[in-house]
Amino acid sequence: MVDFKKDKNIKPIDENLSVVLGDSFSAYKLLIEKLPAFEINLEWRFYKDGGWLAKATRKRKTIFWGQPEVGFFTIAAHFNEKNKQGVFDLNISDELKEAFSNASISGNQFTTLKIDIYNENDLLDVYQLIEYKKNAK
Repeated sequence: MVDFKKDKNIKPIDENLSVVLGDSFSAYKLLIEKLPAFEINLEWRFYKDGGWLAKATRKRKTIFWGQPEVGFFTIAAHFNEKNKQGVFDLNISDELKEAFSNASISGNQFTTLKIDIYNENDLLDVYQLIEYKKNAK
């Protein structure tokens, strides 16, 4: 199995990602193809403590971090106290809102919302989150 967390020489190219993501690879590709419509760039970076992570940015603002897992692609968006409440007003699943309300605040005063992408249906919530995050201050 491809291990993006330990080997910086194994690049997150489509061939490798399709092996790890399996059936969720098509949803990942749809997400990647849609990002330019949000004016978002995706850049892969290797970190010694976490392996390959995808950083999605708009101008200089980080919108989310992405990571391939076995069978799905997960994204994580960080919200400060000022824009945290707006997440609950989004048209996203109640399960995500509940998970976000139960998420602990990290040491740097951010609350993280994680979304696991298994199929195309999961992208609707991701797109709502991206739109909110890119406009949040």
